[in-house]
Amino acid sequence: MAGAAKGGMVSDTVAVVTGASAGIGRELARQLAARGHELWLVARRKDRLTELASEIRNSGGREAALWGLDLTRSNDRRFLAERMSGARDRLALFVNNAGFGAVGPTLMHPNSRYLEMIELNITALTELSYDAARLMAEKRSGGIINVASTASFQPVPYQNVYAATKAYVLSFTCALAEEVKERGVRVMALCPGLTRTEFQAVAGITWEDFRMRYAMSAARCAELGLRDFNRGKVVSVTGASNKLLMFASWILPRALVVRATGRMMKYRK
Repeated sequence: MAGAAKGGMVSDTVAVVTGASAGIGRELARQLAARGHELWLVARRKDRLTELASEIRNSGGREAALWGLDLTRSNDRRFLAERMSGARDRLALFVNNAGFGAVGPTLMHPNSRYLEMIELNITALTELSYDAARLMAEKRSGGIINVASTASFQPVPYQNVYAATKAYVLSFTCALAEEVKERGVRVMALCPGLTRTEFQAVAGITWEDFRMRYAMSAARCAELGLRDFNRGKVVSVTGASNKLLMFASWILPRALVVRATGRMMKYRK
């Protein structure tokens, strides 16, 4: 990666992480800071970002910029794009991690909840990916990580809008990666499976069962994702069990896969 320094560290480079206030985004920010990047942290909860920036500074990392933005708002997305444009020469990595899901019978949630999900998980991700890719293509260097999900690989009843948005993220990211690779830009879809984050609470999942004991930590997910990105992968599925599930979703009849995931998701509340 451009700006390499001693020991694999990087210098004078900016890494932008959206949804950095918790979970995988927070862990990606920590690990990118440890590699020497200047961090730009983006999330709605600015108080959480302040805590993270302080932690990064106290652990020997560089000063982090932070913005409390709601990326469902076009004006906030434009603000971020303008800041990236002003730092285009140093922009090394853009991580689209901001997103959320909802679990339960589809008709129990108001349409506005799903439209907000689509706006954040699809519209904001697409717009910001293009903004970053254009800047990086001009200087023929840089990378984008879009956080998808193992839900990308099959329809998921009782989580159908979320799974559909992540299927879009996977398809969009793979296609964009092919388009821009000859212009020096690397793009990867990170597809976590069950991970211990705040996602479950935001999605409305209130149960805990034995599966959560075996859920991957957000730190491990971030570590595997960054490793795969450095290896040049276009799709990163974190963990052997998740890779097995992905493979099964490809080889089994779709009707069987949908029925099985429906049964699993129906009683998750």
